[in-house]
Amino acid sequence: MSLQPTTIDSFELARSGRQVSGQLPIASLTRLAEYLAASDGVLHYQITGLVDDDGSPGADVHLTGVLQLTCQRCNAPFDFSIDRKIRFRFVATEEDLNLLPIDDDESDAMVGSSAMNVASWIEDEVMLSLPLVPRHDECSTPRSSPHDIDPAVTPNAFAVLASVRSKVNEDEGPA
Repeated sequence: MSLQPTTIDSFELARSGRQVSGQLPIASLTRLAEYLAASDGVLHYQITGLVDDDGSPGADVHLTGVLQLTCQRCNAPFDFSIDRKIRFRFVATEEDLNLLPIDDDESDAMVGSSAMNVASWIEDEVMLSLPLVPRHDECSTPRSSPHDIDPAVTPNAFAVLASVRSKVNEDEGPA
């Protein structure tokens, strides 16, 4: 097992059934940084090469780590845990990739390479793991929009308008 390779030969990894693992500092993943509240910590990965039942080269990838995201409800930071396992199938060309059925739920297909960048691959998979709308499971939301106003405390706008109208009519007297 080698630690933290910068590139791997995906097809050789699959043929040999070799395993590579390591960790990446979150701060080094610049594309991911724009989605984070802070870039502290590390992501751990383990990649195990395999040849599937159809004879296709591939790999199992296991990612773990904790990212700090910003809650879209209350704007406070929160920890988001990643524990993702994905199976990949490697193909030689984009044309081969386009020939595969899209609805294969058992594995994700990708174009393999003799010099696949591990950090970029891991960063892509982590970005795909992020929630569409990051938020706490439970949080106190600030009252900052009209939808957050408590109707029991706030008077009905039409009732207020009616009272203003009657007040104006009283002040004008009979016509």
